[in-house]
Amino acid sequence: MSEKIKRPSLFLFATEGVRVIWELVQSIRFRGEYVPERTGDGHAVLVIPGLFGVDMLMLPMRRFLTRLGYTPYKWGLGINMANPEDLEALVQKVDTLYEKHQDKISVVGWSLGGLYARELAKRKPDKIRQIITTGSPFGGVENPNNVVWILNLLKGKVEDIWDRELIDRASEPTPVLTTSIYSKTDGIVRWQDCMCEMEDKLHRNEEAVSSHLGMPHNVSVLKIIAERLPDKIY
Repeated sequence: MSEKIKRPSLFLFATEGVRVIWELVQSIRFRGEYVPERTGDGHAVLVIPGLFGVDMLMLPMRRFLTRLGYTPYKWGLGINMANPEDLEALVQKVDTLYEKHQDKISVVGWSLGGLYARELAKRKPDKIRQIITTGSPFGGVENPNNVVWILNLLKGKVEDIWDRELIDRASEPTPVLTTSIYSKTDGIVRWQDCMCEMEDKLHRNEEAVSSHLGMPHNVSVLKIIAERLPDKIY
């Protein structure tokens, strides 16, 4: 008999609120002063919030990226309610940013935003330079976690919202450079579901020490993003 898949501990879940505030305060100086060995080249970076998230939550990350020399963009679709039509709007946004900059863009997605980033990479590999996901459970979209019950209450089961084909291919390898950031102290989703199954020249996993809710401003998460965004596969 296979081992039952367990969601993150209730202790980690219960401490998410306290940790997210501490991580925000702790990162203020880092976000204002840290400079990686390689800084940005001005290319566009689309930043996508997680489930029930809004652009305001991603503001610390966008300001950080601006200071490092990138050109970050909001997702601009209000509250992320996992609406299927949002993905279609993001596809159009990728096209628009590509045309505006005449260059491939990067996409950074937090939680559900990372699932969108992965799908964008599969649909528009010719226009996306790389993607970075933070706490995105693409390896087990339907596995138990500490947030899906809210989604079920508001909108129904995942398979009632998203196309079955979209769910099934969430874990399939992306055709562009991909960094998957996970945290073993994530109190919302299983860290094991946030990792690429196989690592190679295109797919890499990076461990951060972060709450789930704090990932948009957590020091260890932002440092990984800063170190990886300059990368490019020629």
